[in-house]
Amino acid sequence: MEKKIFTYEKLKRCTCTLYMTEACNLNCIYCYEHIKGKAIMPLEIAQEGIKSTFERAVKEDINYVEILFHGGEPFMAFQQIKEICEWLWMQKWPAKYICYATTNGTLIHGEIKNWLLENKEKFVVGLSLDGTREMHNRNRSNSYDRIDINFFKENWPEQGVKMTPSPGTLTSLAEGVIHIHELGFSRNNCTFASGVSWDKDEFGKAIDYKQILQEQLKEIAVYYLKHPDILPVEMLNMKFIAVAAGMKNMLDKLCGAGTIMRCWTPDGQCLPCHLFYEVSKEKGEKLKNIDLSSPCHLSDTRCKGCILEPICPTCYGGNYITYGDVSKRDLYTCAITKIRALAGSWMIGQMLETPEKYSALKDFSNEELAMTAKGVILTQSFLEEIGFIKELQNG
Repeated sequence: MEKKIFTYEKLKRCTCTLYMTEACNLNCIYCYEHIKGKAIMPLEIAQEGIKSTFERAVKEDINYVEILFHGGEPFMAFQQIKEICEWLWMQKWPAKYICYATTNGTLIHGEIKNWLLENKEKFVVGLSLDGTREMHNRNRSNSYDRIDINFFKENWPEQGVKMTPSPGTLTSLAEGVIHIHELGFSRNNCTFASGVSWDKDEFGKAIDYKQILQEQLKEIAVYYLKHPDILPVEMLNMKFIAVAAGMKNMLDKLCGAGTIMRCWTPDGQCLPCHLFYEVSKEKGEKLKNIDLSSPCHLSDTRCKGCILEPICPTCYGGNYITYGDVSKRDLYTCAITKIRALAGSWMIGQMLETPEKYSALKDFSNEELAMTAKGVILTQSFLEEIGFIKELQNG
C-alpha cells in the first residue's frame, strides 16, 4: 500500500454552533457552563445561523459544514433539534454537511434514541464518558448506569467518546483510559478539565498533580507499547511533527473560534464560540473588538521561546472568562502539556524503533517518520534544557 504524502493542508470546513439550551440535567464538577437558565434556541435564529454559514461557505470556497448542537445538555431541547433538522434536511445546500452533538447520554432513550437511530447517517452523536464507573460517577452526577453505552459504540464506532480527567479522578487516569478501550471504543478524545485548580481535589484535599500525572501517563504509555494495534489517545500521541516544523505550524490558530467557527445563541447573537456567551449575557460585555482572525497576536508573551507552543492547547473563550484576555493561557495547562510531552515523546521514541508495528505510526511516510523523530528529540532536549525534567525528579 502506498503511504500518504506528508502535508500541512487541512480539509476546508466551517462550524455552525447552535447553542440549543442553557439547561442541563447533570451537575458535573468541572463544568465550564455557568449559565444555568431556561433559554432555548428558537427555530428562526437557528435558520438564520445555518443560512449564514452556507452563504459564507460559498464566498470562502468551503466544502464542508459542521452543524453542532450544543448546550447545556443539547437533548433537553430535543423537540427543537428535531424541528431544526427536519427543516434543514428538506433544503438544498451548496456544500456537504453533517449534524453533530456531544451528549451526557442520560436522555438517549425512547423517542430520542429511536429518532437518532433512524437518522444516524445524518446526525452523529459523541458521548461524554469519564472512564470507569467510579470515575464517571465522581465527575458526572452518578450517571454512568443511566447511559446505554453500547448504543453509541454500535452506531458511531469511529466517533469514540470524550473523556475529561479531573483532579479527583487523576489517580485513576490509566485505569479509565484502558477501561474505555476495553469497552470497544476506537477513539478517546481525552482532554483535561479547564478552569479548575489542579493542586487540590473537589473536596479541597491537596494533591501532587504533576507527580501523579507523570506516573499515570507512563502506565498508559506502557499499555500502548504492549498493545500496538490500539491507537493511543492524543494526550500521549502528540503531533511531534508540529514541534519539528516549529513556527511554520503556527500559521493556523489552535482553535477555530471566530474563524472557522461561529456560535448562534438563543438571544440571537453570533459569537466566536459558545464560551463567549457567558461574558456576553451575564456581564453584558460587547465582544466586537475581539480579533481572532490571526494567530500572530494570540500568543501569550510568557510562551515566547517555548517549542511546545504549536501543540499546547489553549481555549480563547476560557482565557477571556478567566483573565479577560484571549491570549493569556492557563498555567496548569502549561505544566500538564510539558508532562504529556515528556511521556509522549518517550512512548513515540520507543515506537519509532519498529514503526510499522504500531497503529500510531504504521501509515506514516518516511518523511513523516523523520519529522516525528526530530520532534521527539527536540522535545526531550527542550524539557531537559529548561530544567523541567529535574523539577519533576525533585518533586
